[in-house]
Amino acid sequence: MALEATDPAAAEAAYRKALVLAPDLEEAYLNLGALLSDAGRFAELAALSDDALVHCPASAPIHFNRGVALDLLERLPEAMASYEQSLTLDPTLADAHYNLGRLLEQLDDQRGALRHFSAYRRLQR
Repeated sequence: MALEATDPAAAEAAYRKALVLAPDLEEAYLNLGALLSDAGRFAELAALSDDALVHCPASAPIHFNRGVALDLLERLPEAMASYEQSLTLDPTLADAHYNLGRLLEQLDDQRGALRHFSAYRRLQR
């Protein structure tokens, strides 16, 4: 983590090495995912998330990160499924409610969107 601010490439290499040694290390997937996201490498983030879910299938944050990557890659049905799975695992993920509400709004599902936006607002209090 200390390398992230000063040497992102070295941090990425360290996270990847950690995952080879401990493929179920959820925190390494999340931190590496954040680096990939910050760099705009969303296809790599989606692939990393897929790999992570093999080892950490019950991780709501990893499902959420996968949803973000797929959302930005405009793979909206898959993104929605990932957001929904993250909420199944952790209904308190406010950002997942917001992102899912936004996608439902785009699909003209106003009722579904309102439900998720309401949950988002409730969780922000």
